[in-house]
Amino acid sequence: MIPGVKSSENVVVRPGDPGVPILISVEHASCALPPGVDLGVSQELLESHWGWDRWAEDTLLRFAPDLGITTISARLSRLLIDVNRGLQDDTLIRTECGGEPVPGNFDLSAAELAERIERFHAPYHRAIDGELGALVERCGRERAVFFTFHSFTPDYEDQDRDFDVGVLFDAHEDLAAGVKRALATAGLRTRLNEPYSGYRGEIYSASVHGEAHDVAYFEIELNQGVLEDPERRQRIADVFRQVVPAIFPHLPNR
Repeated sequence: MIPGVKSSENVVVRPGDPGVPILISVEHASCALPPGVDLGVSQELLESHWGWDRWAEDTLLRFAPDLGITTISARLSRLLIDVNRGLQDDTLIRTECGGEPVPGNFDLSAAELAERIERFHAPYHRAIDGELGALVERCGRERAVFFTFHSFTPDYEDQDRDFDVGVLFDAHEDLAAGVKRALATAGLRTRLNEPYSGYRGEIYSASVHGEAHDVAYFEIELNQGVLEDPERRQRIADVFRQVVPAIFPHLPNR
C-alpha cells in the first residue's frame, strides 16, 4: 500500500511506488503566504512569476502519480524565502521584484532571517534529503534519479525564450542530453541549459541534493506561456508520461 500525503507548513510529500527510483521536487509550487504574514505586496505580484513557478506543480501532478513517482512541493511563495537558493544567495529573500518593492522583506534582523530559514527553508530541504536517502536505500544509488520541476516566464529582459522546455544540468550531461532528445522527439521545443544554466549555479536544489546522495540529477524548466492553457499543460504532461518510462526503462510496469 502506498502511504498517504505528508504535509507540514512549507512541505507536501506525495509518496509514490516504493519501487520507482525517481524523486521530483517543485520548489516554487505556490504563491501562498502563511496565515497572518503580509509582505506588503499586491496579489498581482504574488501571482506573477516572481511569486511562484506558474503551473509547474499542476503539470507535474498530471503525470507523476500515474507513474508512481514520489513528489515534494513547497507550499509557500518564493517571495517569503526561496528554497531554490543557498543561504548566502542575494536572492534568497528579495527586497524588490521587477522594480516593485517587497516591504515585508526590508531590514530583517539576524533573528528574523534565522527564523525564516529554520521555519520554511530548512524543513523543505530536510524532506528532500530524507526522501532521497530512502529512495537510494530502496533502489540503489546507480538507479536513483532526482530532478526538479520549474517554469519560466517567456518575457524577460529581451531574452530569446521561444521554446517549450529547458533541461538544466551541471553534471550528468549524457543524461540531460538524452532527456532533451526524448522531449524533442515527442514534439517539444527543447534546449539545454536555457533559460538558465546549471554551470552558473542556477539549479541549487537539484545540485545540492544530487551531489550529497551521489545520484543522477537535472532540472526541468517549462515555459509559462505554454502552461497558461490547460489543454497545453495536459499535452506537456502527456509527453512526460510517455517519455519518462522510455528514459528510465527500469520503472516497474504499471
